[in-house]
Amino acid sequence: SLKYVTFGTSDMTVSELCAGTMTWGSFNGDRDEAFAQLDALWAAGVNFVDTAQMYPVAFNYGQTTEQWIGDWLTARHIDRSKIYLATKVNPAGVGQTKDAAPEKHSFEADTVLEACKGSLERLQTDYIDLYQLHFPTRYQHEIFGWATYGSPERFSANRTTSGAADVFESQVLAVKQLFDLKLIKHWGLSNENAYGIAMFCNACDKLGVPRPVSLQNDFSLNNRVIEGDTAEAMHEFNVVGLPYGILAGGVLTNKYTDPTRAGDRPLAEARHNARPGFQPRYNNPGSVKAAAAYAKLAEAWGLTPAEMAIAWARDRWYNTAVISGHTTVEQVEAWVSAFKLEPLPEDLLKEIDLIHERFRNPTAAYAAKDHVLTMDVHFEKPTNGEEKQNGGCPASSSG
Repeated sequence: SLKYVTFGTSDMTVSELCAGTMTWGSFNGDRDEAFAQLDALWAAGVNFVDTAQMYPVAFNYGQTTEQWIGDWLTARHIDRSKIYLATKVNPAGVGQTKDAAPEKHSFEADTVLEACKGSLERLQTDYIDLYQLHFPTRYQHEIFGWATYGSPERFSANRTTSGAADVFESQVLAVKQLFDLKLIKHWGLSNENAYGIAMFCNACDKLGVPRPVSLQNDFSLNNRVIEGDTAEAMHEFNVVGLPYGILAGGVLTNKYTDPTRAGDRPLAEARHNARPGFQPRYNNPGSVKAAAAYAKLAEAWGLTPAEMAIAWARDRWYNTAVISGHTTVEQVEAWVSAFKLEPLPEDLLKEIDLIHERFRNPTAAYAAKDHVLTMDVHFEKPTNGEEKQNGGCPASSSG
């Protein structure tokens, strides 16, 4: 059976598998498809569902996913005390209103309250268990795909606030009103870094507001950026991981290289074929080569590529629950099966780390995001001790 864990410093006891929902309304265009996946997840023991006012994504953005989840809760007469709902407010304003064009904001108190009330109405509930800030106002949507801060200029065109202390305090007070009105039980961060975690937690301590309990960041075998300073901040401030992107949009199943891995959804309908412009960081040439290397390793250990990727993410010390990604019931079943695996052997973990050293975070850009999406990676295994992993250039004699 699935394992249940205490979710960080909260009072929630959740399944380690958290239901991901961001394609319900886009790649899943029929509400019945979402219902079927929710039915399968619930039957398997999943009691934790993550969504956002912005969902679905890729197209048809905003509100639909929350509405379908609320419809399912009502149609199935789910005991609200038996399920934990997480959702998010985004500062791009996507999903804030259905008819008007989205407007950027800075998590002002009135805007956050309006967003929360909208989510409550669509989810057909009177409280949210985990309310998350979808991405930082000091970066806005430009944060996606970057591994580093780089420079203040990188985000200047999109940001709606600075990263000053008073900004964090203002946003913490916006969250506080939701606690005061008993609209939320806990709150969390998403697409944040070590600086953001520290500043939010310090602001909470100063203002007497509960700290965020979790961090929902992009994370996979192909993106371990969180293991830098962010993991240290998570540890020191008792913030637990709730990552998304575990299969890198399906790339880590290796189905784009090996069509036999496609399962019951036609490969032509798979995300990176149907919408190649959506999240292309997951399917760049370097990411695909890394996925092939991980797939070969998984098969050598008697695992599917998806099983290895999911079980590895599940067992990282900083993660408490992991968000799934699926568009069919068969894919749901594969996720559930992976969560029932024993912890991966130490020898396998060491081999995974060696591949990581060859293909270091290929879905994340450090200096040139456009290049990451098009580069042809030559990180082949050295043939002898004289070659580096940068296309066969001789090793420097100075080290």
